[in-house]
Amino acid sequence: MPSPTSPRNPLTRARFLLAQAEALSGTEQETFDTYLQAAIVFGRAIYHHLQTVAAVPGADAAYRKWFTAKSAEMKADAVLEYFRESRDLLLKERQVTVQRRVFGTISTVQARSSGYVEGRVTRGEPWYRRSLGILWRDAVAPVMRPVHRSQYRLGEAIKQRRRVLRQRVDAWRMRWRNRSVEPTPREFYLDDPEGMDRPAVDLVRAYLDRLEAVVAEAETRFAAVVG
Repeated sequence: MPSPTSPRNPLTRARFLLAQAEALSGTEQETFDTYLQAAIVFGRAIYHHLQTVAAVPGADAAYRKWFTAKSAEMKADAVLEYFRESRDLLLKERQVTVQRRVFGTISTVQARSSGYVEGRVTRGEPWYRRSLGILWRDAVAPVMRPVHRSQYRLGEAIKQRRRVLRQRVDAWRMRWRNRSVEPTPREFYLDDPEGMDRPAVDLVRAYLDRLEAVVAEAETRFAAVVG
């Protein structure tokens, strides 16, 4: 069990508060904000604890050197630096508010028109002056005209069936998108400093995971110093 002054204590509290935020309904945004912001503040307390140990008179020289290098690494980490600034805003009584993402869908309606045109060719010259090709086409045209009509009607019937099926599928998809779903905290977002667009709970968890790696290194290398 860590000592009362161990940096793991605020880390444990921060994880507890994050778990409380994650367990809420998505309708409880104000309570979610409170838990999430408290987790951020306790996370930053880990750094201040490590810093205080390095700053006391007579501090372990090796630990002080390690912390100086580690603090520079932490400052270069986009997530850790983002939450350092967020914690400073919170302590100045400014809100770090999450935003709910609302996703919409756009449906388009396409107008389709089709038509079947049937024509008859009137020849100007008598039949005996026409080429064999023209005579053949004129002979088979009356026979093929009903065939072409049937092919056209069949094609239109197939297209209509496809349109009806597509409309039914689109209607089902719309009902699925608009179904009544209980909102969750994963709909809340902060500005992701690494551009990964993670929900706020995942972003804070990544923040605490990186802090835990620092705490674990301090405990491994300087167990007598950090308790």
